[in-house]
This record gives sequence, structure tokens and C-alpha cells, in this order.
Amino acid sequence: DKHPGKVTLSDIGKTPQGRDIPVLYFGTPNEKKKIRVWIQAGLHGNEPAGPEATCMLVDYLLNTPEGTELLRKVSLALVPIANTDGYAMQSRKSGSGYDLNRDQSKLATPEAIVLRNFYNQYAPQVVIDFHEFQPLRADYTLISTDNITNSFDAMFLYTGNLNVPQELRNLTAQTFVGNARKALDAKQLRHHDYFTTAQKFGEIVFNVGGINPRSTANAFSLGNSVAILMELRGVKIGKTSLKRRVCTAFTLAESYLKTAYDHADEVMRVTRQAAQTRNDIVVTSSPKSVDDYVLPFISMNTNQMVNVKVCANLSLESTPTLVRKRPEAYYISALQPEIARKLQELGVKVETLTVPMTLDVETYTVDFYKEEYSLFEKFYPVKVKTTVNTKQVFFPAGTFVVPMNQKNGNVAA
Repeated sequence: DKHPGKVTLSDIGKTPQGRDIPVLYFGTPNEKKKIRVWIQAGLHGNEPAGPEATCMLVDYLLNTPEGTELLRKVSLALVPIANTDGYAMQSRKSGSGYDLNRDQSKLATPEAIVLRNFYNQYAPQVVIDFHEFQPLRADYTLISTDNITNSFDAMFLYTGNLNVPQELRNLTAQTFVGNARKALDAKQLRHHDYFTTAQKFGEIVFNVGGINPRSTANAFSLGNSVAILMELRGVKIGKTSLKRRVCTAFTLAESYLKTAYDHADEVMRVTRQAAQTRNDIVVTSSPKSVDDYVLPFISMNTNQMVNVKVCANLSLESTPTLVRKRPEAYYISALQPEIARKLQELGVKVETLTVPMTLDVETYTVDFYKEEYSLFEKFYPVKVKTTVNTKQVFFPAGTFVVPMNQKNGNVAA
């Protein structure tokens, strides 16, 4: 009400329980001349620091000279609570029981579809997604005789997916994340690339970074954006250090907006060029494995820092293990409309054959198939291995065609 010329309040859709998903637009929603930034928080409903920090950010943008200056070159869409059902229940999952940050590619939830549709329409060059992580994990008891907990205020999850063009990955890691690290250093806040743990043959392995398109950092990077998932220390510690957590998130958001402001022309160029890149497809890749990766933890016995050597897989230093030539198009049977619909919801252009055609094509043959024994997000994951054969195939009218010379070709792949 106080700033009608600067900001408008709208919503981008409703949740299954009927709640609005609010969005604040700073600048014109369809502004093309300014660099477009999308910030969202609260995708997990029980992670409050991100939503609180967005309130600080609104005040900063509207009521300080520095914030006003940023809006001169930056157009911002701000979604303070993406999972409003989960937030109302203080639940990590959505109202229908899904983890929305595991649903960025299969789009099994109405919220994920709404958010992806918003992303496709707003077409941001920069995306920030705020989360919180659990600092104390049961696995930590297996790597140290001390009682240890994560020592970082923030962890950065940005893309290591090799189908994202190298220049876009460099701009994300070196310029945006690099400046964010400096901003945290200036406030004596600790940071690291995001890691989680897994057990492999009874040994604890730390997976640093990530390449899976089911989470926002990779999903939106494949959509040609500078995208990051910012993790703050917070899950299962209640209101402990809440001001510090909110300050950390605000510092990160401010840094990203300032970097977008300072490097607007470069961001425009790199993201535009990424949409035109036609590299071959990396089907699988292998992370760099390190046996003596050192991580600093906090000892809860002495309240001192302790360095622990761990086994780590570094996704940000992955190498391709299976590469296939980028096709001119994918052809999908007319009997599979669900696949075509999912691709379209992801922003991929899907055409149909108006007349039947016989073409020489490469076909995938599944040589190995294994369904997992346990449910993941209400479905059983399947692993396959395939070979590619060339043969002549008749395609009837109505066959779906996915041309790969489009800006979201990497999303399709």
C-alpha cells in the first residue's frame, strides 16, 4: 500500500488445500530490458529462515537508497513461501505428502507444476531457492569418536550437471557464488559447498554438490538460468540462532542482487548463449573420488573446531562416462501423451506429425532393467541400461516430436 509504484502483490496459483502461493513483483512482471531475478523460499514448510529473510529483503529494497538503486537495473519476482500448505502445517512436505524439492522434473504435484509454469513465463536469468539443512546427523557418529555437528552457516548447492554449458557453470560458481562467499566472510559467517552423507558398503561417504535435475539448482540451470539452492543451518534446532540464520540468508540474497546488478550485461549474454548451445548429451558422469577430504566440524564436547578426514565424491569435478551425439529430435509414440504433457509443463516445445513419415532413426533398446525395492516420493525408481541401434521406423500422424534446436533442449535431454 505504501509503495504502489514499486511493488505489486499477486499470486501464481493455489495449493491442493486451496491456499494462494503469493508473489511480489518489484518492477514490471514482463520487463525484458532489466535483468530478471526470481527468489523463492519455503519450498520446505518447516524451514523458516528463508521466508523471514525475504521480509527483511522487501524492507531493504523499498526503504533504503541501496535497495532503490538495485531495482533500477533488476526486476525481481519474490515468492516468500512456495509451499504454503506445508508452512501452515510446519511440515517439510506438501499438503499431499510430497517433497517439492524432489519433484522438479517429474512434476507429480500441483505446486511443482505451478512453480515451473511461473518460471517458464517469467524467464528469470537468476534464480535463488532458500532452504535449511540439518546440522546434526546420525552418520556423523560413525566418522568420529567425538560428538560433532556441522560448522557452516550456509552451504551452496549449484549445478555440476555437465549438460549445463561450461560458461554458465563458471558464471554461477566463480562470479555469483564467489561474491556470496566474500559477503559471508565480511560478517564472519562460515560457508562451504553443500554436502550430504550416504552409506556405501558400510562406509560413510560425503557427496559434495549435486547433478540431479529433480532439485531446483539443476532444474533451473538446465533451463539456462544462473541458479542456486542456498542451504542454511536450521533443521531440527527450533529457533536456535534464528537471527543469525536470517541474517545469513539476507546477506546471500543481497549479494546475489548486487552481483546481478554489477554483471547484468554478462548475465544476459551468457544465459542467452546457453539457450543456443547445442552440445552432445552427457548421459552419465562420475564424480571425483577423494579419500582424505578434510571437513571442519564443531565438537559439542569441547565447543572447539575439529578437522575430520572423510571419503568424498565431488560432483562439481565430475567427468563424463557416457556421451551420446545430440539428436536433431526425439520421436515419441502418440500412445504416450503423458510424456509429451510433462515435457510441455517443463517448458519444452513439443510438436506432432501432421502426416505419416518413414525415417532412419536411432532407437533405444533396454538391455537391463531394475526396479528399486523401496518407494521414493510415492513411486519405485527404475534403473535401465540401453544400447542404440539405427533402423527405419514408420511414424504415424500424431507422433510427438521434440526438436532439439530449442532453448530448453537440455531440459528435454
